[in-house]
Amino acid sequence: MNYRPGVPRYLQIADAIRRDLRGEGERIDSEHSLCARFKVSRPTVRQALDVLVQEGRLYRHAGRGTFSTAAAGGDSRLRVIGSIDDMIALGDETWFRLISNETIPVPPNIAQALRLPPGSKAARVIGVRHADTGPFQHVTAWVPTGIASQLSDEDITKTSLLGAIERLVEVPIKTLEQVTGKKVTVTTREDPSLIGGVVAKVGDKVFDGSLKTRLEELRDELLNR
Repeated sequence: MNYRPGVPRYLQIADAIRRDLRGEGERIDSEHSLCARFKVSRPTVRQALDVLVQEGRLYRHAGRGTFSTAAAGGDSRLRVIGSIDDMIALGDETWFRLISNETIPVPPNIAQALRLPPGSKAARVIGVRHADTGPFQHVTAWVPTGIASQLSDEDITKTSLLGAIERLVEVPIKTLEQVTGKKVTVTTREDPSLIGGVVAKVGDKVFDGSLKTRLEELRDELLNR
């Protein structure tokens, strides 16, 4: 498996296993077999399986193994990206094909997220991000007109939109807001095992920026050299 830079390996492994699911009751390969298949350590494989268990795609049966649920095999799209730094770095390691860039009236929920008055207009940027193996991400981004006008001379095919905006406004992007159209209740807990950083879960999306994951990926890379 060729791992994509900028996305934690256990999340890529979870996506690969998810794509392979065919139906309810399918027995998943043992952790030992998955370690050999993906060339990673057992903790990394367990993290990948934990993601799918939390999504409801897999369940564990003590003494028998891990099996797929009835929901398996429905949606094989990649669900996770990573931290803000990961997303900015992704622009340096992939390329972006612009589909459209137009200034149009902003939907109410987007206007609220951008702190724009009702009826405002903004630039809607739509495109597809590609890696060496092909397209892997569809992007729709809303950008205030003031910033969008400065982006007109920027070649965003070779960078990330976030990175381009950072350079133009000369202010580091610290947070991202996901517009869900639903009421969001935030709960937090401290997990000493992460060592440092943050792991956020929104629905079935996991955003992993923990030091623990970065160290495990580094260990896997060193073991497979």
